[in-house]
Amino acid sequence: MQMDREMDNQEKISKLRVTLSAEELLRAKIPGKETGIEVRTGTCGFCGGECLLDFYLKDGKIIKIEGNKTLPGASGRVCVKGAALKQALYHPDRILYPMKRVGARGEGKFERISWEEALDTVAERMQSVKKIYGAEQTMIYMGHPKWFRPQITDFVNKYGTPNYGTESSTCAYALMMANQCNFGKNIMLMPPDFGRCNTLIVWGVNPLYSNSVKGGAGFLHAVDRGINIIVVDPKCTSTTEYATLHLRPVPGTDGALALGIARVIITEELQDMEYIEKYTTGYEAYREYVMEFTPEKVEEITGVPAADMIRAARMIASEGPSSLMLSASPVVHNINGVQNGRAIGLLMALTGNFGMPGGFAGPGPARTRLKDAFMQSIQDRDYQKNGLNYGEFPAWDRLTSRELQVERMADFLLGKGAYPIRNLIAFGMNHHMWPRPDRLEEGLKQVEFFACADIYMNETCKYADILLPVATSQEREQIELLTPQTVFYQQKVLENQGETKNDIEILLELAKRLGFSLGDPVYHTYEEYLQDRLSPTGLTLEELRAHHGVMQAKELMPPRTTEDILKVQTPTGKIEFTSTVLESCEKEWHEALPVYHDFREILPMNDYPLVLTTGSRKPQLFHSRTYRLPWLVNMETCPVVELHPEDAMRYGVADGEQVMLETPVGSLDMMAIVTTSCLKGVVNVYHGAETGDINLLLDDTYIDPISGFPGFKSYCCRIVKKEAEA
Repeated sequence: MQMDREMDNQEKISKLRVTLSAEELLRAKIPGKETGIEVRTGTCGFCGGECLLDFYLKDGKIIKIEGNKTLPGASGRVCVKGAALKQALYHPDRILYPMKRVGARGEGKFERISWEEALDTVAERMQSVKKIYGAEQTMIYMGHPKWFRPQITDFVNKYGTPNYGTESSTCAYALMMANQCNFGKNIMLMPPDFGRCNTLIVWGVNPLYSNSVKGGAGFLHAVDRGINIIVVDPKCTSTTEYATLHLRPVPGTDGALALGIARVIITEELQDMEYIEKYTTGYEAYREYVMEFTPEKVEEITGVPAADMIRAARMIASEGPSSLMLSASPVVHNINGVQNGRAIGLLMALTGNFGMPGGFAGPGPARTRLKDAFMQSIQDRDYQKNGLNYGEFPAWDRLTSRELQVERMADFLLGKGAYPIRNLIAFGMNHHMWPRPDRLEEGLKQVEFFACADIYMNETCKYADILLPVATSQEREQIELLTPQTVFYQQKVLENQGETKNDIEILLELAKRLGFSLGDPVYHTYEEYLQDRLSPTGLTLEELRAHHGVMQAKELMPPRTTEDILKVQTPTGKIEFTSTVLESCEKEWHEALPVYHDFREILPMNDYPLVLTTGSRKPQLFHSRTYRLPWLVNMETCPVVELHPEDAMRYGVADGEQVMLETPVGSLDMMAIVTTSCLKGVVNVYHGAETGDINLLLDDTYIDPISGFPGFKSYCCRIVKKEAEA
């Protein structure tokens, strides 16, 4: 059908060529010799996804973007963020040349220099600190994007510093830790089995807003099959409109809800005892613990009606196979995040759905792989025990040894660690992604040397001594997988603007100056890196280029079977209802069982009675990057605070009025939006805006003791109505 539609489109275009003048064809942006317009296909990458887009170019500049309809795995669609990609690529904030600071830190005054001077300055500074004080007094940080994580780990190991961390200190790793405690060290973030499940639990994620077009399409495919959709989300969203059952817990109480569901399953004898006895350990202690979570108690904790929770439990256990869709962060962005994530995941073990077709982390077809692909290649950093906070998060040290937990970066830069950090070398850093970015700003002012590689001149870059201009994904060649067996070579969509280089090229240049090489086997150029990345597929760059960039892999990994998956890599060799890793930490809140701790018991809720949750998605926003694009940020006023109509009435606040949002840390003025999509007693604030940054009001010591993750989703606040100015 898609091929038929494509042929129809080609026929229409052919007719247009006959009837329209060259000027009219150009105005219609029809590619061809008459117009000088060509089409190049590439990945978007703006939100980290790999959606395929067709870029229409005239005189080397993009004039139009559409979703690709022809390549394997392409949806033909483009989201609102991808549609605004042209504004992102040509934005005046792009850093196009190497620069050095000439004004005060934070002032944003720079002058252009050569790449040689910029790279020499960074390398000489790294060498001198290493020689005089030791490599550990240089910290290397990586934010967005993530594609070159394995290469930067190789870089930091050969340089010799243990102090390497990333934005994943508050993104995916806490949920990965939860999965690893339950199911073994090789289980990270697992996609749901949209095609084979009969019940899909969408827990804390809005795939129609937050995922790429591909992720949303998978969810809608499951909906079209007519299966049960259980959505667990405090808010009403576009996704909840499709729910068979919508559970709305108070943010941060997910663990109690999962334990209550488990109790219903066990008391009604709906658990899979044959599976439990064969593949798990610790069930008896788990069963005893969940008996505390009666439907009445869970309703009191979470606000979810007992009858709805019971219905969900029966659906999950009796109308399977059941699969689970989780986002990287929402469940774990609270002070009991890892344990809450564990409690949710263990529902898949309790019902015999882990590793099964249609379940969670189920079997899959033969597939190829790319060498050193992010999330598929685990390389530990060397010298881990010399890291600044080694031992502070013992479970992190064991399960996430490839990176330092950098939640305390402000303290490190302010000299409050075991030794000072003298150099900070960052790729794609945004200090506003952390609680209390004002403290991080003080650290950025004080660190002796700061070099930053980035696409845009953001607030963090203004504190740098050296700025390195980075190419976008459209300005570099790429190798990606379109399907489990289809390899795609993306030529450059655009020639590099200014003097930008891609991140691998920058790392290779720095490594050469520091006296070592990258890769195994060693590669010296980006072209050699691409060929090395291809090596597991059995293909070469020359073959791919000769076949218009798309080929089936010659070498495949064998299909993943249930038997393979259930040989779990936990210390006991079994799925663990009682975590061996957490128990061995012998530290407070590191219980072997997925124990529930309520955040409201440690916060001053009497003075700040509203639950503050941040970070929900909107379709046009992706963290801070989209706030600079007029097409997106002008769609509605931001930032705003959303609250329930009954709360608005209690505070005497009308829709659109200005209010003051106060937390124990500080206050901000915002516009109030009154909406029933919020739970009563809960307010929601979107994140990422440079003005009205909600992270300024979040305590940076309010963290999960296991993962170090901040409590973005469940803090406390109050609303004060602002009097109208005379």
